[in-house]
Amino acid sequence: MARKRIAIQGYPGSFHDEVCQQYFGDAESIPAGSFDILAKMLADGEVDGAVMAIENSIAGTILQNYRILREYGFWIVGERYLRIKHNLLAYPGTKIEDIKEVHSHPMALNQCLKFLRNYPEIKLVETEDTALSALKVMENKSVDIASISSIKAAELYGLDVLDSEIETSKSNYTRFFIIERENNRKKDQSNKASIYIRIPDVKGQLLKVLQVIHNHDLNMSKLQSFPVLGQIREYFFHLDIEFDEIGQYENLKGDLMQFTQEYTELGIYEKDDIRKMLVQ
Repeated sequence: MARKRIAIQGYPGSFHDEVCQQYFGDAESIPAGSFDILAKMLADGEVDGAVMAIENSIAGTILQNYRILREYGFWIVGERYLRIKHNLLAYPGTKIEDIKEVHSHPMALNQCLKFLRNYPEIKLVETEDTALSALKVMENKSVDIASISSIKAAELYGLDVLDSEIETSKSNYTRFFIIERENNRKKDQSNKASIYIRIPDVKGQLLKVLQVIHNHDLNMSKLQSFPVLGQIREYFFHLDIEFDEIGQYENLKGDLMQFTQEYTELGIYEKDDIRKMLVQ
């Protein structure tokens, strides 16, 4: 059987790549320079699926990716939480006092500022990807440039780890969606649904929606609003609903549709256990 080709935002050794290997096992990670490029690769059938970050505990929701999911009609088949651990990587034999520049994605640099302030003489250089920065350190045999990236990148590119887990917050995690081109709904293990709703601009309408969820005794683990393009005071709402068995969700769906102008399912899937990530 041929290996699955899975699009990732970033390069081998990135956190997207790590999630890809965790979820799919022996899959071929296909790099994409941006989330829009990733989406086009999936839509054009160049890959079998994709890994897409959707929110970070520090940086918040990645709003553009909800837009991508809605515009392309992709289907969420799973989710993964990953504890983000940043490490200072350098060319073999390099010492930290040799470092003049640290290269990495701006989010990674910002998440390590407390550590980096110990070295005010080091210049911080923003790049497009953490793993790509690590690769370039090795390719260029840079002895005065370090990268902030993952342990996997260090192993993959043969770099030394000068310091590990240098992120400021140890509760730094990212949630990733596993997506496919079309609806591939599997009900057996499903216990979470991601949906979009659009409700009329009527006083108290959102409260009615929330009351319906409460009446069904189900957990809403996310609520995110988005303005409707070209419409004043009209919004889409993204909701994540957790349940024990699919019948509970179907009953809720029937009641919610009475209060919504539009109801779109983005995915019905098995939720990831965030507790295993918290103990890492």
